[in-house]
Amino acid sequence: MIYQWNAGGGDPEKVVGDFYGCLADGSPRPVDPFAERLFLGVVQRSAELDAIIKRHANNWSLERMSVVVRQVLRLAVSELRSRRTPPRVVINEALDISRRFAGDEPSAFVNGVLEAARRELDREPASQPAGQGTE
Repeated sequence: MIYQWNAGGGDPEKVVGDFYGCLADGSPRPVDPFAERLFLGVVQRSAELDAIIKRHANNWSLERMSVVVRQVLRLAVSELRSRRTPPRVVINEALDISRRFAGDEPSAFVNGVLEAARRELDREPASQPAGQGTE
């Protein structure tokens, strides 16, 4: 959903509906609340997430990163900010996703950015998790 939203923009709710409406068998499928929460967290805070990523992506602009790496970083930083999942799990999952869809080469870069972002976020007071309150 994040990739689709980034590629075409548009209304996030439409992206969710299109994503789940386009499954292989064509039958309606309930939206996965966890996936929707993660997606909406990225959409709602994309500028803030991008600022965090830029601070730790030494000599790399967001535009210079592959689309997959950029989306993986946004997703992981959003989840790190929510503090719902242990940071080590978030980072390991992000590395697995980036390896699967972008290859082994960007792994060290993704790990470095996320570790630096984790350290920064550890110094901040806990934020309200995505999907709750005023997000």
